[in-house]
Amino acid sequence: MPNVLLESKGLKQYFPTGKRRNEKKNLKRLAAQAVKLYKTNYPDASVNGKDKDFVEDLVKQMENGKEFAADLKHVLVEYDALSEVHGERLYVKANDGINLTIYEGETVGLVGESGCGKSTYGRTVLKLYEPTAGEIFFNGVNITDYSETDMIPLRQEMQIIFQDPYSSLNPRQTVGQIIGEALLEHGIYKSRDDEFENYVKEIMKTCGLDDYMIYRYPHEFSGGQRQRIGIARALALKPKFIVCDEAVSALDVSIQSQVINLLNDLQKKFGMAYLFISHDLSVVKHISDRIGVMYLGDMVEFTDKHSLYENPLHPYTKALLSAIPETDLEKSRNKRRILLEGDIPSNVIVPTGCKFHTRCPAAKDICTKKVPAFNEVEKGHFVACHFPGVEI
Repeated sequence: MPNVLLESKGLKQYFPTGKRRNEKKNLKRLAAQAVKLYKTNYPDASVNGKDKDFVEDLVKQMENGKEFAADLKHVLVEYDALSEVHGERLYVKANDGINLTIYEGETVGLVGESGCGKSTYGRTVLKLYEPTAGEIFFNGVNITDYSETDMIPLRQEMQIIFQDPYSSLNPRQTVGQIIGEALLEHGIYKSRDDEFENYVKEIMKTCGLDDYMIYRYPHEFSGGQRQRIGIARALALKPKFIVCDEAVSALDVSIQSQVINLLNDLQKKFGMAYLFISHDLSVVKHISDRIGVMYLGDMVEFTDKHSLYENPLHPYTKALLSAIPETDLEKSRNKRRILLEGDIPSNVIVPTGCKFHTRCPAAKDICTKKVPAFNEVEKGHFVACHFPGVEI
C-alpha cells in the first residue's frame, strides 16, 4: 500500500452570505397549515391552545415515533427544519464535512453536478481557501492552521491546473515567464542563469510545446496549447500533488484525449498524485484509480473505479452513470435512463435528513429525518445512503 499523501478529515467550507434568516412569517404560515391539515385528517380530534404550541407538540410526538398522515407529516418536518435555523446567519455550504484520503502516485476522480463543491474542495485542500472546520494533512503533517508564509515551502509540492485555460494565464507574460515565474520565486534558478531557460524548454518539451514558443504570448495559442502551458506551469516545480480542476472541460474531444494521455505519461514519469475534478464520467473512468461522487457539498459514494461503474450503490451515482452516452447500439437500446425530478436544492437552506431525498426515487420516511452515515458497505466501497444498492 502506498504512503498517504493527502488526507482531509471532516473538511467544511462555508461561505457567509451576509444575511440572517428570519422565518417568523413562514413558521406562522406552516403552523396554520399544519393545524388545518390536522383538522382535515382527524376531524374528531380537538385543537387546544395556540397554533404554535399545538404544532410543536405534534413535532415532538412525530420525533418520538408517532405516525401522522403523509401531507401533515411533510408540513411538520418543514416546520421543524425552519425552527432549528430560525434567526441563524446564512452560509453557502460548499463542503459539508468531507473525509478523503489520497495516496502517493494515484489519481482520485471527483464528480458531481455543477455547484456541488468539487472545485471548492480542491482549492481548500491546497489552502487557497481557509477551511471553516476539519483538518488537512499533507505527508502526515497537519497543515490546517498554516499561514500563507508557512505554506510557501509546500507550494513546491502542491500545485493546481486551473479550469479555464484562457483566464488562468497572464496575457502580459510570455510562455517562458509564465512557466518560469515559480522557479524564480522559490529561488530554484536565477533569471540570468544559463540553465534556467534550458530547464523551461525541457518542461515545455515534456508537455508537447516546441522551443520557439517560449517567447510567445497566450493569445497566440489554441485552447489545447494553453492548457499544456498550464500543465507545464504546474509541473515546473516537480510537485508531489496536483489538483486538476476541470483540466480538459474547455477542450474539444480530440485535444482532451491528448491532454489526458499527457497527464498519464507525466504521472508515470514523475510519480505525482492527482485530484482530478470533472463532469465527464467517461474521462474520469479513464484516468482515475478511485472515484468520489459529490452531491450538494457531501461525498455520497467513494470507491475504486471498477466497483463504481460496475456496481454503483447510491441512487445519485446510478442516475449519473445512466446519463453516459453509449456508443454500442445494442447496449444503447437496452440501457435505461434514470431521470431525476426537480431541481438541485439550495446549498444555503439544505433539505433535512439526506440532502438527496427531494429528488431520490427510492426515498423513505427515514430519509427526510436522519442524515445517512458515510459507511463502508463493502471493502473499500463507502456510501452515504440508508438503503445502499436499492433498485430504482
